[in-house]
Amino acid sequence: MPFLSRLGFVLGAALLIVQPVRADAPHNIAVFGDSLADGTWSGLYQELKADPQDKLYRDSKVGTGITRPDYDGFFASFAATLGPDHVTDVVVMFGANDDGNSLRDENHKGYLYGTPGWIKVYEARVQNIVVTSQKAGAKVYWLGLPVLRDPQRNQGALFLNGILQQVVTANGGVFIPLMDDFKGSDGGFATHLPDAKGNLVDVRAEDGVHFSFYGYDLIAKKVLGVILAPPPAVVTPAVAKPAAPAPAPKS
Repeated sequence: MPFLSRLGFVLGAALLIVQPVRADAPHNIAVFGDSLADGTWSGLYQELKADPQDKLYRDSKVGTGITRPDYDGFFASFAATLGPDHVTDVVVMFGANDDGNSLRDENHKGYLYGTPGWIKVYEARVQNIVVTSQKAGAKVYWLGLPVLRDPQRNQGALFLNGILQQVVTANGGVFIPLMDDFKGSDGGFATHLPDAKGNLVDVRAEDGVHFSFYGYDLIAKKVLGVILAPPPAVVTPAVAKPAAPAPAPKS
């Protein structure tokens, strides 16, 4: 074998040795939700584009929400998407367009925002998304709303996060909170945060709701850190050996 060919063979073998090998199975990730979910999809795309074993589906829609009149159409489309695409992981982010909005149930009965009837319908819709995903064999990762600049809207985000976290976790999904991730040193809304080198980087959009490209990349890294995390080790408790019986007294 010529020297250059041998060299190329050795270098190629070395590259194969040093490349990391993922132990988990490939992931087919579908992103559902509003414009915040759409930005999260863009961050996930940047993170996954160099990893051909994983697939990413974009099913987010700007301006949508769980309280919107077209919810029934969304849910039908959502349920139909899961099976044919063999989705393994569903990333969901709703809520920014739900705060303050009344809604109507499947019988067209209306409920004012925040009333017991409204909460019941909202919870049922969240539950349907989680349960339908699981029946299709997909794990659900629901992103909570981040801190918002407007104090009143931020209170609404906290209210919705409480509902989302309770319903998602109670039905076997994973709730990924974002409320504390983008707070400044004062505990409030921040437009810039320090990066790994300590440099202040723009993380939020001017509207006080959405994110910069860097902000969405941070969200994507957090989501993938949860999705790709190895399962917790199962620890088998040690079984104590029964004590030897005391010798019978001699007669």
